[in-house]
Amino acid sequence: MLFRIVLPTAFALSTDAFVVAIAKGVQARTRSPTAALRIGLLFGGFEAGMCALGWSLAFLLADLIRTVDHWVALVLLVIVGGKMIWEVVSGDDGEEEEEPTDRKSPLLWLLTAMGTSIDAAAVGVALAFSSVPILLAAPIIGLTSGGMSAMGYMIAPMIGLRFGKTAEVIGGLVLIAIGCFIFWSHTFGGHG
Repeated sequence: MLFRIVLPTAFALSTDAFVVAIAKGVQARTRSPTAALRIGLLFGGFEAGMCALGWSLAFLLADLIRTVDHWVALVLLVIVGGKMIWEVVSGDDGEEEEEPTDRKSPLLWLLTAMGTSIDAAAVGVALAFSSVPILLAAPIIGLTSGGMSAMGYMIAPMIGLRFGKTAEVIGGLVLIAIGCFIFWSHTFGGHG
């Protein structure tokens, strides 16, 4: 039962991190296994941590988590996606080859990881009520999300070299779309 619930959930949660890692990785334009590992650890850590946090707070704050998770995800992802688009439109996109965007903006990476992991807190709440052991579920969710985001980041430079600034704008639009989808699905889709 654990793997029938946790594995599909882990892959579902990791899709946001995968797409976001591609979108943000397009700006780097280089392949760096070290950077991909850092991104994987960041996204995976946030997913696992938020899942565990949601599980631990399930009985105290279940209604609050379901009430605000979509708002937080929407605001964070719209800000980060909007900033990506603004950098391309305004010409302030960090053209220096020696200093890729991902090095200049660790706060943006943190905000993005937080924005994509908000759903994991709600999943943690649901897992608490389905009696899934969190000590197994959270690491599986974190490893899946971390692996998917590292892979997305590694393939992103190929997309960026081929499609250039268009890919950066599309990446920003994707972030905004993810935030809007989370908001819409929680508001009108019966999740929250």
